[in-house]
Amino acid sequence: MKTALSKNLIKFIPVFIFIIILIGTLTDFTAEMHFSECATSMRTGESNESGDADEAGHICTPLLATPRTFTDDSTISVTLNSSHSLNTPVTSTISTAPSTTNSSNGANNSSNTNSTNRLSNPVSSHINPLTGLTTASDISQKRPVAVSISNQRAALPTNAVNGISQADIVYEVLVEGGVTRFIALYQDISNVGVIGSIRSARHYTVEIVEAYDAIFIHAGGSPLGYEEIERRGITNLDEVTGRRAQIFRRDTKRIPGQTVENYHSVITSGANVTQWFPTYGFRLTHSSSRQTLSFTDTPIPTGERAHKAVVRFSSGKSSTFTYNQAQNTYSMSQFGSQFTDANNGNPVAFTNLLILEIPITDLVGHGGGSGRQDMNTVGSGTGYFVSGGRYVKINWFRADKTSPFIYTLENGSEIELGRGRTYIGIVPPGMSTTFS
Repeated sequence: MKTALSKNLIKFIPVFIFIIILIGTLTDFTAEMHFSECATSMRTGESNESGDADEAGHICTPLLATPRTFTDDSTISVTLNSSHSLNTPVTSTISTAPSTTNSSNGANNSSNTNSTNRLSNPVSSHINPLTGLTTASDISQKRPVAVSISNQRAALPTNAVNGISQADIVYEVLVEGGVTRFIALYQDISNVGVIGSIRSARHYTVEIVEAYDAIFIHAGGSPLGYEEIERRGITNLDEVTGRRAQIFRRDTKRIPGQTVENYHSVITSGANVTQWFPTYGFRLTHSSSRQTLSFTDTPIPTGERAHKAVVRFSSGKSSTFTYNQAQNTYSMSQFGSQFTDANNGNPVAFTNLLILEIPITDLVGHGGGSGRQDMNTVGSGTGYFVSGGRYVKINWFRADKTSPFIYTLENGSEIELGRGRTYIGIVPPGMSTTFS
């Protein structure tokens, strides 16, 4: 009996072994599937944090037991800490340390600065003190460069001046013969192309330059102009006397066949200035804080209409400004056509117009008798401020030759200019300025 039973059991041994192997295989397969699902969910950020049970009641084992941080040029840091959490902060700089998480619950620490997305472009806090516009770098303490530029009709082959459209502030003033001259101020001249043609200094243009603690570029000067430069200690570069003349060039093809070619052909450029200025040893930054102009987005909310302004300097010279509402600027015309920049053909346009009335008389002594003019830029007077299609009457004041110009409304409050370039015309009080 026992022998028969033993024989029957022996027959089923292979079946028992097969069942045991099958159960083991199924168990391993189930465990493997669970581990794979946990790993996938942790890689995609879908697993429960802190080792909490998932929906099936299983606990997912962490892929890594110690904190690890992976960084690359895409600046996405992935951190797994000992509490089984996944932290994926985004930063614009490569982290040199693991991201911080709260070990008690695996949540991101709110003080973790790596979670800030610095890829967005920050708003620049640097301001150009002559325009009120933001700049990529801080240029506020640089001394501006002031250039004396010809505006004689015979020196403008196509009613265009090189580099004028990039000037931050442009003064237009009378010289002898009823013609005008520009003083162009550049807070950062480095990216300006050709500038010119460059003309001579007058004593009142020297006074304007000093108001900005600017470096003065000119070609020659009147006797009183030279006296003021020396007396006032103005940092200057003069092509005629050869003072720091490496920055100058002659454009011999500027006006072919014209007799004025010889003295209307002096030019410079932002590249020349950038190359040579550091070698001259003079001061390139302000020695003390300078008063800057104030700016706003709405400079004249309640003024009179000014979609066109005509500024008259003499019986033979006026400048006309036409308002472009889309651009919120005034385009300049003179000599019967639009005034442009010879470098790029762009129209010369300004956000602000300041017209200052200052008595102008024939100069007596110090080179007088040649029709040279005289004016006093120190003191006070009246004028107009034009911006945004409107104008208001203003007063101007200047304490002394080292001080900046101060502009106030009729109620005594200082004006705020619109952000952008400014034109300043100095006219005799008897020459009317009209608006329409």
